[in-house]
Amino acid sequence: MKSYFLVAAFTLLIFVLVENVLAAPTQPEAPVTPNAPSSPNTPNKTFFLPKDAVKISEDLFRLRSAKDPGTNESVEGYAIIHKKAHLRDAFGAAPARVSRPAKLSGSTCYGYLASGAKWKQVEPWVVNPANGSGVSDNDVFDVFSSSISKWEDATDGNIGNGAGVNVIGNGTSTSSVLEADTVSPDNLNEAYFGAIEDSDTIAVTIVWGIFSGPTRNRALVEWDQIYNTVYEWSSTGEANKMDLDNIVTHEIGHSFGMNDLYKSFCSSQTMYGYADFGETMKRTLEAGDINGINKLY
Repeated sequence: MKSYFLVAAFTLLIFVLVENVLAAPTQPEAPVTPNAPSSPNTPNKTFFLPKDAVKISEDLFRLRSAKDPGTNESVEGYAIIHKKAHLRDAFGAAPARVSRPAKLSGSTCYGYLASGAKWKQVEPWVVNPANGSGVSDNDVFDVFSSSISKWEDATDGNIGNGAGVNVIGNGTSTSSVLEADTVSPDNLNEAYFGAIEDSDTIAVTIVWGIFSGPTRNRALVEWDQIYNTVYEWSSTGEANKMDLDNIVTHEIGHSFGMNDLYKSFCSSQTMYGYADFGETMKRTLEAGDINGINKLY
């Protein structure tokens, strides 16, 4: 009898405990928040060419057509890729151009994105100087300013006489996040340091403009530039680093409408299409660069 009561009491205790557990309020699960998509203005967003970009040559890609927000005219975009020198083939030759070859006259070499495609109105530009290489903000801004001045000074065919044309205009420095435009122009000429998908690419310049039709109607309307943060940068020509002045002077040439050169006898020109660590010879414009910019402007 005693055993019967013990079993009954134990059974009742288990029933009460189970009932209390089941009756206890259930804590709501934390809502599952999906990963938010990266903002297009995220500072560390990697630059990559759109999938529909058309390869014109080894370094030149045609982007889609778009509308210039300032004039509502139809414009085209080009992305010019600046590669490291080691990508030349084993014989030192560079990929052959398949479009708009450079004009060659003795030791003079130059080429254009399109004949007659140039700036017809002065527009300001902006640079975000932030970089991970220790180059000061002032040095970055000064390099861009001086590089633009070099090309403007050469538009009359002479260096140092101050008689050139004001082509691109004045610049400012910003801490705002900038983004190169690969879909359509936004009326902002911008330059910044950022990650580029291809680690062999030193820099990319994107130029929007009118590149076809009657020569007199061709024009440039926007330029954007990205300098690859996979490389260390220097303002003093240090070995094992990319010299900022050397690379920016070349890239600004594209902003003025100049094209890359790949013939070996043009390798001393600023617009030669390859560069390497510690190189500084493109800091100054050479005969072909000067002759070309003079004929364009």
